[in-house]
Amino acid sequence: MSQFKNEYPMTYVRLDDPPATQTGKTRPLSTAEQQAVLQSQPFFWGASWTLEVLSCLTSAVFLVAIIVVLYEYDGKPVPDWPYGITLNALVSVLSTVMKACMVFIVCEGLSQLKWSWFSNGNKLSDLTLLDAASRGPAGAFIALLRFVPRHLVTFGCVVLVLAAATDPFVQQVIGIQERSIQAAGKSSIQVCNSSLYTDYDMGAGPGMNKVPLSNMGAIYSGLFQEQSPNSKTVMMECATGNCTFSPYQSLGYCSRCSNITDSLTLSKEPYGSYFSYNYKLPNGFSFNTAINTNTMINSTTYKPLVKLNTTDLALILNFTAISASGYGTPPDISATECALYYCVGTYDAAVNDGVFTETMTSDDGKSNSTTDYSAFGKNVAITPDTCYVNGTRRENKDTPECTYEVNYYSTLAMSNSVSPLLKGTGSRPIINRPSWSSDTIEAVYGTYGNYSEINSLFESLASSLTTHARSKICKSLKTGMAWKTQSYVHVRWPWMILPIALVFLSFIFLVTTVFHTRRQYIWKSSPLALLFSDLRIDGSAPLKPEPTLKGMDNASRKMDVYLESSAEGPRLKAVCTS
Repeated sequence: MSQFKNEYPMTYVRLDDPPATQTGKTRPLSTAEQQAVLQSQPFFWGASWTLEVLSCLTSAVFLVAIIVVLYEYDGKPVPDWPYGITLNALVSVLSTVMKACMVFIVCEGLSQLKWSWFSNGNKLSDLTLLDAASRGPAGAFIALLRFVPRHLVTFGCVVLVLAAATDPFVQQVIGIQERSIQAAGKSSIQVCNSSLYTDYDMGAGPGMNKVPLSNMGAIYSGLFQEQSPNSKTVMMECATGNCTFSPYQSLGYCSRCSNITDSLTLSKEPYGSYFSYNYKLPNGFSFNTAINTNTMINSTTYKPLVKLNTTDLALILNFTAISASGYGTPPDISATECALYYCVGTYDAAVNDGVFTETMTSDDGKSNSTTDYSAFGKNVAITPDTCYVNGTRRENKDTPECTYEVNYYSTLAMSNSVSPLLKGTGSRPIINRPSWSSDTIEAVYGTYGNYSEINSLFESLASSLTTHARSKICKSLKTGMAWKTQSYVHVRWPWMILPIALVFLSFIFLVTTVFHTRRQYIWKSSPLALLFSDLRIDGSAPLKPEPTLKGMDNASRKMDVYLESSAEGPRLKAVCTS
């Protein structure tokens, strides 16, 4: 057993044995002697803080990794990685490692400050508080209510409490937004370009040309069915369902109408036991109705216009109608005149989620059309006030790209085909059964035969004819740009302020703690310091705490504890205060 003569013997003491008598006392070292002992010990500031320094470097490296990853994918499409791994998952892993290293630094620093707190003597109960503060944000928050802000412990507790918000802040950094990007799909709209527009068939004799049957279908469709914006989708092709187009122009049909009711003159004549009401316009067109022979509408074409100005228009035909609504005496009378003509429309169009919208922004322009016989057999040329070529506005309009020409026989054929459909009468005798000269006259009259309904019918007719001309006759294409929706990463950098600040503050806290405890024994969170400590209680009547947690806690509040050095090493000395 000689090999154990220089070692401490291991013994045990029964709880019911009487306490051993102390044969000698160990003199504690004075303050000067304690400082001399500490200064005589070789030390290196970082020797006992190797793991903390490595953790500090690791947290900084992972913080930089987070910033690099976010910078790399900021503004780029959401990555599609194998096994369903997402960018959020990657950043979350990096953030977890960064936070773990940062929390380890602060917790170990607080554990060391726990021993530093007793260098000048403080309540033994502070040991429990400081030990809890080094274990997590909850204990650190409680410690904040105890320690004054000027103490280094408060600094560490603040960092530890704020570290709990690291994960939510990092998650808030990444935002997924959507944007439209150009796609490779086809995008086009059919238009009538500036080449010669020709659409007619031979008639029964010279000057009796008619439009082809397909165009007659467009005429009837315009008269009997109101043309909605969706009816223009036949002119559009958009592979992705989202397309845009620069401003463009196309030859088409337009209409104008004017309410000329105030130009009517009335003369009332006896008609048996009733009166006959005769209405007349300045151009000689008249309308006659009586209570027993209630006339509903009388319409014609090619009458001189009363108010409507068609100067410089490529006129196809004009229309005049006088109509009555109801059985009043005299009845509610209205007069309308309209013009159907060729025009060059300027359009803005787009396709959004498969819905095509086209808006005519202008149809201003001038033509070489005249009403005298000198224009017989001549093609009509139309020049818009504003010319667009390939989406670019061109100031010089004296170019072929800015002149739209219509074949003379096309105009004649359209006039010959539409005019008979708009001329006729409608009446409602006293038996209240209406009688129409044709189905198209019934369509012209509509419900009340007033200006609003006739104007809507001409707009529908012009729209139907334009759609047919652009989709079935001209077939020229105006190309656009197809778009698709793409999800991309949007980095909200302000949310990174807290994680960056916490990593920096944890580094400052480590450096400050190392400097503050440079002349102390580095025990940190090791429990061996307490196991090897010999607590000596000084006082006239040393406390004997109850062997319960509450009893020991109450006793600890009545002791001031000093960490001192003795000839046998560091030890704790407790002084009873009450």
